[in-house]
Amino acid sequence: MNIKKLLYESFDRKLTKNEEKKLLSALNKSVILSKEENEISSIRELIAGNMQRDFSPGFEIEVINRINSRITDGSSLYIFFSSMNTAFRKLAYATIIFIIITLTYNFSKSGNISLQSALGIKQQNSTSLADDFKNLFSFYE
Repeated sequence: MNIKKLLYESFDRKLTKNEEKKLLSALNKSVILSKEENEISSIRELIAGNMQRDFSPGFEIEVINRINSRITDGSSLYIFFSSMNTAFRKLAYATIIFIIITLTYNFSKSGNISLQSALGIKQQNSTSLADDFKNLFSFYE
């Protein structure tokens, strides 16, 4: 294993006895490696000393209030979507009521329940359909 990698890993985990012997031997032989170890240790201590582990009191409430204020501040996008939601909900209700009334009317007039009666299409037999098709194109003759 690379000795520098071993040096960096020694700060994050407990080394095996064999790895520890290699690292101590390399640190005793190399002044540069010893210097690097001291620099890493001092940087880690400096960072650990300056680190704040908790948020300031009331931080959570402040964040939630900012989010809520951005949502309800009357932003044009929020107003637009809330008005569209209200308008389309009313339109959807009216459309559903219209469809139910139309289907009920068509079923009551036709006397049976089928796709043709639901759509208000009158049933035709094949001879009347052929006659209608023939009459449709009779003006070309």
